Amino acid sequence: MAFINRFGLVLGVLLLFTMGSIGIGIGFGLIDTNLVLTYINDPHHKMVISQIGILLWIIGLLIVYTTCVLGQEEKGVAFQNANGEVKVTRKAVEDFIVRVCSQETNIRRTKPKVIIKKKYIQANLVVAITSDIPVAQAISNLQIKVKESLEAGIGMVSVKSVRIMVEEIFYTGGRLRGAEYTS
Repeated sequence: MAFINRFGLVLGVLLLFTMGSIGIGIGFGLIDTNLVLTYINDPHHKMVISQIGILLWIIGLLIVYTTCVLGQEEKGVAFQNANGEVKVTRKAVEDFIVRVCSQETNIRRTKPKVIIKKKYIQANLVVAITSDIPVAQAISNLQIKVKESLEAGIGMVSVKSVRIMVEEIFYTGGRLRGAEYTS
């Protein structure tokens, strides 16, 4: 994939330099505009110019497609051990968090979003809880459990913070919405 990105970059730079050189040449009178107009007005040359234009558009679209769609690599946590390199993807970390939260009796639903940097992980969770214990205490316990579980379960990774937004609080009288706690 790196080859395709480099090829696209080189091709794009060459195309820009060519177009810029033509513009500079016309601007300073180095290119005879009458000759260019005569060349462009010939029907055979118009067909060739339009085909070249279509080809350049197709190449440009392919470069954009490969760099934007195919060039996106799944981010993950990578580290070395005695046997080689290990990479844990973002989705695997998010599934791990859901599994850890499902073991808590007062957590009804968890939607994690993990941010992976080179030196740390930041976990952002949206949860729905029951009000068996005070919300602040339940969230604090959950933050500690998620952080410790990530560091122990994945290993070789530092968890910068576990941010939790309580989306719903279930209690006997109905629901409350919108409390946020951050560690």
